[in-house]
Amino acid sequence: MTLAVSALVLAGCSAGDSTAAGTDASASADSTLRAMLPADIKEAGVLKIGTEAFYPPFEYLDADNTTIVGLDMALFQAIGDELGLKVDITNMAFDGLLPALDANRIDVVVAAMTDTKARQAKYDFVDYFLTGQGIVVPAGNPKNVKTVEDLCGLKVAALEASTQVSLLERFNTAECTADPITVTALATDADAMLQVLSGRADASFSQDAVARYNAAADGGSGKFEIGNDQPLLPVVMGPMFGKDDTDLRDAVKATVEKLIEDGRYQSILDKHELGSGAVTDVTVNGGTL
Repeated sequence: MTLAVSALVLAGCSAGDSTAAGTDASASADSTLRAMLPADIKEAGVLKIGTEAFYPPFEYLDADNTTIVGLDMALFQAIGDELGLKVDITNMAFDGLLPALDANRIDVVVAAMTDTKARQAKYDFVDYFLTGQGIVVPAGNPKNVKTVEDLCGLKVAALEASTQVSLLERFNTAECTADPITVTALATDADAMLQVLSGRADASFSQDAVARYNAAADGGSGKFEIGNDQPLLPVVMGPMFGKDDTDLRDAVKATVEKLIEDGRYQSILDKHELGSGAVTDVTVNGGTL
């Protein structure tokens, strides 16, 4: 990642190993899993996913500035292969993902979405990863930020419409009531990092894996560090489906369970240096936050 703010790329970007158009993706599919799919998706042969590709290591642009890579993309390529579907990826602003799902422009949101009770009211999750939260601070940690309580009274940046913004607002009604956090919500996580780099924010709050990736990346190395020793407030996350799309949800859940059983799931996580977030049981709407 570089700290330059990138413009959103055109819709319809492809994953690194997407099945080429015109090939029969169903030829090597698991017939039992494929039979679980909704008829319209099976007939189309395409799984349309929406993401926001500025959230490494879960989803981000490769060196060609076009191909979308990352943990979620690798998992969904494996899911697509098992279901006999071509994976079609649309990159859009984070706050546009749920409206796109509501309007049926995409079949599923795949964007490191935290499973929360509020989101469960309208959507379903397949929880396939466990993640905590992380605090990025300037190198040297001048404010000595290590815990949630240390954020009280500070200026903290986070991705708009994210669980992290909701958590920061929740801290202001609990841990930080007497000395609230000044929360700045921004369009991308890169924007939040720029706030810290420029001194306009004391810290950035994001998923722990994202925080550690950003702090160590080429654009951030030597300029940032992670305040917390261990991931804070671990929560489950995964792809998000419309409430009426239970067939697709269950087909994806069963496919992830197969990937766990045959070892491919762990291999994909390990390749992305995220093996510590592996789950053994895939839940639907298991989030308690």
